Amino acid sequence: MDIVLACDNNFAPYCATTIASVADHNIGTCFYLLTDNLSNENAVKLKNMTEDMGSSLQIIYVDSRLFGDFPMPSSPGLSHISLATYFRLFIPLLLPLSVEKLIYLDCDIIVRHSIAELYDTDIEDYLLGAVYHNDKLSVNNGAFKRLHIPVEQGYFNAGVLLINLKKWREEHIYEKSIEFLRNNSESIVNHDQDVLNVVCGKKTKMLSYTWNTMNYFFMKNFQLSQDRVLKIYQKEEHANVTDPVIIHFASRPKPWERLCIHPFVCEFDKYLRLTPYKGIKKKKNSVGEFWNLVVKPMILGYHRYTYIRVCGCRIYIGWLPILKKYRD
Repeated sequence: MDIVLACDNNFAPYCATTIASVADHNIGTCFYLLTDNLSNENAVKLKNMTEDMGSSLQIIYVDSRLFGDFPMPSSPGLSHISLATYFRLFIPLLLPLSVEKLIYLDCDIIVRHSIAELYDTDIEDYLLGAVYHNDKLSVNNGAFKRLHIPVEQGYFNAGVLLINLKKWREEHIYEKSIEFLRNNSESIVNHDQDVLNVVCGKKTKMLSYTWNTMNYFFMKNFQLSQDRVLKIYQKEEHANVTDPVIIHFASRPKPWERLCIHPFVCEFDKYLRLTPYKGIKKKKNSVGEFWNLVVKPMILGYHRYTYIRVCGCRIYIGWLPILKKYRD
């Protein structure tokens, strides 16, 4: 099984956490890490850890000058994203021709079980498989209008991708992506996720959300929503939200921030302790962040988890009411 990640020095501890979580349940995985500035110290730590866990890691250095004029929106909600996010567009050029299928993972992810079933999913007739956002999700940032995507096509999250690399090469996805990026930079907000939704959207297979369980799947709004996409996901087994395979900490506060109350934050901490970075301290948050990321969503209910983690304890808050205007 081949897995690709991308990170810089700042994200090395969280990349290590993702790798450790995968390797803990999927021995013999071949990891490829795309980076532009990873230090030798971090490279050695990551390689030794991966090999000690029974898998392999190949580090591929990318010339960051190739991305110098790529759009990097300054929205506070996207502040954790670096130019490394664009590296996945170059996968067809960077990986050996022998790799024809792979899983791409962001580095704010943990894997809780085997992902062999995901890897074995049939996407022969597709460019990739992905989990979709709900149509009205705020982080879409008006994608349908900005990118001229039909609503019925949907907008997927690029944090977990099952990629048919053979088909990417045959259909020149790299060339098409760069062409769109160069000609439509003013329309791009969500970086390469926007690009991939335009270039690959018509040939993307919808995956179960257990393969990319983002924050909103744990929220009370998920059960109440009448959104077109979420109504499809609501039909899946309840186990997909109580025992998901892949957790994607897609929204702030991230699990390395002190304010994170995500119901699975303790599992992130567990996998972090398997890495050479286990002593790293959580980042402090400002008073303004406490209000905007925790208090305000809790009061209004639009980002309210059904369960939260506080001091290691799992607390049920699903009984709290949600204002009707935020249900959809």
